[in-house]
Amino acid sequence: MKKSFKILKNLFSFFIILIMLFTLSACKSNKSEKQKKINVFLDTTDKYSSNVIKFLIEDFKSANPDVEIKLNDVLGNKSDIMESINLGTEIDVIFTNRNTLIELSKKGVISDMKSVYEKEAIGDRYYDIVGSYGRVGDKYYGIGVVPYSIELLYNKVNLEKLKIANPNNLEQWLDVLKQIHNKGIKTPIALTEDVDANGLMFSLIASKVVNIHELEESYDSGEESYKKIKTMQETFKKFNLLTKGSGISKESFELGNEQSIISFNNGDAALLACISYYNSKLNGTNIGIIGDYDNNSNYGSNMPIIINSLVCMPINAKNGDNANAFIKYIYSDEVQARIVQKGIISGNKIANNKITGIGKIMVGHMYKANDNSILALYNLPDKIKSNVLITLKRILTGGYNSKEWEELLKESYK
Repeated sequence: MKKSFKILKNLFSFFIILIMLFTLSACKSNKSEKQKKINVFLDTTDKYSSNVIKFLIEDFKSANPDVEIKLNDVLGNKSDIMESINLGTEIDVIFTNRNTLIELSKKGVISDMKSVYEKEAIGDRYYDIVGSYGRVGDKYYGIGVVPYSIELLYNKVNLEKLKIANPNNLEQWLDVLKQIHNKGIKTPIALTEDVDANGLMFSLIASKVVNIHELEESYDSGEESYKKIKTMQETFKKFNLLTKGSGISKESFELGNEQSIISFNNGDAALLACISYYNSKLNGTNIGIIGDYDNNSNYGSNMPIIINSLVCMPINAKNGDNANAFIKYIYSDEVQARIVQKGIISGNKIANNKITGIGKIMVGHMYKANDNSILALYNLPDKIKSNVLITLKRILTGGYNSKEWEELLKESYK
């Protein structure tokens, strides 16, 4: 009897130990499972950036099958980001635009990523513009995903038929634009969805006139503060002189797309304005590209560069180590090289080394770009930005009155 009781006692102890080991194992498993999650908030309406981001996420998942990535695509709704952060929703990585990045940084909800910049040598391995877009004041709150230089091109055969000389710089390209406009020929504009022909012309002027840091420091600071930036009115003045003096109008342009690139390659258009994203679609020896954008600039070589998505991290990220590993991975030279293999120009210097042809000139534009290459529109809150675009349309119809900046500020803050 005693022997049976002892056996039962030993069995009971054995089962207790098994249960404890199972519980401990389950706890470790749960802990491990929690550590292998990344919650990504995708806040971008730019289809080009979205394509690149989703490629980066899939590439990371292929190399890290044990990490679960939860993707929350909010289609650019800033209020959802703030609401999610305020509610304590688990967000580890945010992809968003510069306007939202500035607002989130001012509200103190995203982290300074200086340590990431230094540890991953972003400043050495990437063009300065990639960091410029993510910097607010003296802190780095984000890293640009993929830069798009705005490129001005011409078709040599088409211009030869029109008996117009090939342009060599920005001013000459604009002069050709005027000539073909007078012949009733339109120029396709294939940029990002948030930049139209007016935004292009305004950006080309503003990058050479307005100190981008003044706009950033005054971000949504009120009517009186913005009035002190006199160069904004000078930009409207130059926009009026350029369009009125040359006859350039909204009729000079047409909305372009990938088909426009093909038509341009075939010689169906004399000029083209597009982003470097289309580099792989541009082919043929008859295509020329403007390399000189430095004319009459107060701020050096500042070819306008678009970066519509930046990666940043909230200060309360639940899976910070995993998020850092994700960021380290997608900004590695190897992954960036795979972006280039897809025909997209990267912000990574090493990955772009093998790019040839006119793409090499585009790379040169990114290499020379500085802080003032950030589009002025991206350093303005939405309410001012929308009024700037409305004002540009009015100027094109002959409505210039030399008080545009003052009037649109009053409208924006009424």
